[in-house]
Amino acid sequence: MEFDKVALISAAGGPMGAVIARRLSSVGYAVALNDRSQSRLTAVVESITEDGGQVLGLAGDAAKRSTARELVKAAVHRWGRVDALVNVAGGVRGSLNVPLEDIGDDDWTGTVDLNLTSAFVFMQEAGRVMLSARGGKIVNIGSTSWSGSPDRSHYAASKAALFALTRSAATQWASRGINVNIVMPGATVTTVADRDDGTWVDAWAEHNPLGRPNQPDDIADAVEFLISESSRNISGQALTVAGGLNPSL
Repeated sequence: MEFDKVALISAAGGPMGAVIARRLSSVGYAVALNDRSQSRLTAVVESITEDGGQVLGLAGDAAKRSTARELVKAAVHRWGRVDALVNVAGGVRGSLNVPLEDIGDDDWTGTVDLNLTSAFVFMQEAGRVMLSARGGKIVNIGSTSWSGSPDRSHYAASKAALFALTRSAATQWASRGINVNIVMPGATVTTVADRDDGTWVDAWAEHNPLGRPNQPDDIADAVEFLISESSRNISGQALTVAGGLNPSL
């Protein structure tokens, strides 16, 4: 398969990251992938390789600078460039639904690391390569929870901070040819079994103006657009993908 650009993707072994990785490979990107699970990462790397894509993988904690630095180094060594970065890593450490007064220090720090620190270190390490080349695209994966959530304040706060980091980087790096944007997904189906028996999908769709929940491909569509030449004059923006919910975000 021919490729002319290189993309880095964190959490590429998860349901959303894997779909994004395969999508970018299918449209001509060589992909350098990270995931904390070696087995999940290996499965995605093998899948892309079997399809003829150019790929490398590095297992490790996305919130550790050493992981970001080594992945960038490996991509530059193999392909000589970094054109795009997609920060997918995120989630909640500890209980998903917990009142503010019950959030422990470790769960707070772990959640901030997952959603914010991981993007920060990857943006710094990949950004230095992009700044040297005077061009690049960065897409962070946020959440509609950034506007506030009654049962996961630590998650909401870290996603709001990620939005602020996105806007700050977009402003600082615009004159040096780097576009930085953020995708804000609503509830997204990952696996059929990950939420009870799947009935939550129907419940969510009932309140969704478009009548369907997000699929990972919906997020991949947004990412593909934001790293494409079609978005060359878009930066510092939040693209909400939530089936018509949260129209003001």
